[in-house]
This record gives sequence, structure tokens and C-alpha cells, in this order.
Amino acid sequence: MSSSARPELTFDHVGLVVRDLTSGFANVCSLLPIVSATRVYDDPVLGVSVQFLRDAGGVIFELIAPFGDNSPVAKIAASGRGVINQVAYRVTNLAAAADYFRARGATPTGAAKPAIAFDGAPVQFFLTREFVVVELIESEGTSREFVPV
Repeated sequence: MSSSARPELTFDHVGLVVRDLTSGFANVCSLLPIVSATRVYDDPVLGVSVQFLRDAGGVIFELIAPFGDNSPVAKIAASGRGVINQVAYRVTNLAAAADYFRARGATPTGAAKPAIAFDGAPVQFFLTREFVVVELIESEGTSREFVPV
């Protein structure tokens, strides 16, 4: 894929940073029409604990809490600033999509890493010129199981 061809981006979720998953879950469910949720995924490689919630319209939110001493979201969770952390998309070829994003001025925040919540599929985060964080997930599907809340 050339850097001029936009990769196919399939919306996956909006990431919300919370101080902890228990209170974040309770607060989000009390405000939004959340109908189902996944189990909690603790990911020491990414330094986060996450849980996915689905609302009545089918929008998926990922609650993201710090996990471990070097969590990349610890400062955000403590400050309460930037809590709408990212918009995530699935791609079939992460390397090509990353080239496309870099060619348009988006800066990777780190190397691609495997994510437990996506069955070990690699994920990579980019900061756009507008300061929006976009997560790219190299995966065509997921085995996440949602259960009613």
C-alpha cells in the first residue's frame, strides 16, 4: 500500500481513562445507556487494565485504568485531564496504516505491542496534529464477549 492510499479503517471503540475500573464502570453505567460489558483485561505489557462497554446504540467504550507502576495513563487518571483518551480503529495491515499516518504528520507514541484485549494482536498509538490519539489495531475481528449489565 502506498502512503497515499488511505487504509481501510473500521471503527472499534472510544477509550476513556478512569482512575479505577470499579468506580469508572459504576459512573459510566449510571450516566450512559450501557447494556453490556466484557470481562476485565489486565495487560502488563501495555500497563493498563481495560474493560469494554457497549451502549444501546452499539457504540463501544473502553474503560482504561492504570496497571503497574509505569502505566502510560497514570498521569491522565490522576489529573482527570484528557480522559477521552483515544479513538480506535481496526486495520488489516498495521505497518501500512502506520506509514500512512506518519506520512500525514501523525507521530507514533511508541512501537506496536501485542494487546491482551485483542487476542495478542498488535496495537499502536498515534498523536495527530490536532492532538487526537488514534489507536490502530491489526485485527479483523475480536473474541471479546459482552454480557448484559
